[in-house]
Amino acid sequence: MITLNFMQLLIYILLIVAIVAIAVLIGVLVKLLPTMTYLAKTMENVEAMSTTAREDLDNVQGIITDVTSSVSDVAGILANNKNTVRAATNIVNATAGIAKLTRGRKKAEADDTKKTAKRGKKRE
Repeated sequence: MITLNFMQLLIYILLIVAIVAIAVLIGVLVKLLPTMTYLAKTMENVEAMSTTAREDLDNVQGIITDVTSSVSDVAGILANNKNTVRAATNIVNATAGIAKLTRGRKKAEADDTKKTAKRGKKRE
């Protein structure tokens, strides 16, 4: 005759539940193993893509820096040319003003000469 007390029965039941839980856990891990390997490969691919993206971003940033520098250089050149053109325009305008004054004086002198000549003829 086998006699079991209540405490031993509970211990045996807990051992059976533990063995079943371990078996289920092993089954779940076996099913998760392919998923974990796939996830590892995916993470490697993501790492490679992020490295490539970072390198491309660095290249684009360098290009943007170069373009910004070029645009500022062109703007500086245009600003300098604008000042040069403005200075040249001022010189041309000043020269034209002097020429106009000179023509005006010559014309005035010629008119004075004509008037003087007419007066002299009238007096004779």
